[in-house]
Amino acid sequence: ISKMDRISLERERLKLCSICKPVIAIDCSYESLMSQKEVNKLRNQILRCYSLLKAPLDRPVNLQLASFQNNSILSNSFEEKTPGFSRMQITKFPETVFEKFDKHHLVYLTPDSPNTLEEIDPEKTYVIGGFVDDNIKRNTSLSRCTSRDIMTAALPIPEFYSKVNRKQAVLTINQVFEILVLHFNGMHGEIALRKFFLQEKHMFRLNRFIKIMS
Repeated sequence: ISKMDRISLERERLKLCSICKPVIAIDCSYESLMSQKEVNKLRNQILRCYSLLKAPLDRPVNLQLASFQNNSILSNSFEEKTPGFSRMQITKFPETVFEKFDKHHLVYLTPDSPNTLEEIDPEKTYVIGGFVDDNIKRNTSLSRCTSRDIMTAALPIPEFYSKVNRKQAVLTINQVFEILVLHFNGMHGEIALRKFFLQEKHMFRLNRFIKIMS
């Protein structure tokens, strides 16, 4: 396949992702709690999520950015360091996830939740906190959700990996996103997690999974 054909296919996949379900929203409202370095890490992790949308998945997902404010540190970082960001096929809106979506359809993912994510419902909106914190502050997103009576869930890491400590169980945004994509496309949650913990540097290879499943 030629480079032009590949680019054309990726554009079509991205266009499909923008209208499909489920929605996986990254909550970008934590900027004030992060350093410039951490905001730059957030930008990189969002870009990695976006790149996954180009993969030939049977069941694509809809990536969105919530609380994405113009002239914010994150927005300015994208404009300065990501050429073509304004043309990327990704939905961005300034409202919070609590304002934008029906609270009864929200599932906020946080490692501090007492609930375990068992399945992915395409009618739900799954929220990943856009919070990069090298010191790992506990209950940052959970407290926000508890006060609003929003459903929360954690990936079942402790159930399958009892020796994984709390710091190891806190995944990057793109790692959580990829686990959700793998699971939604037919990979059992335990297998998705196992692939994560058994691979060097905790990195997935989504294209390898696609080849296995095809």
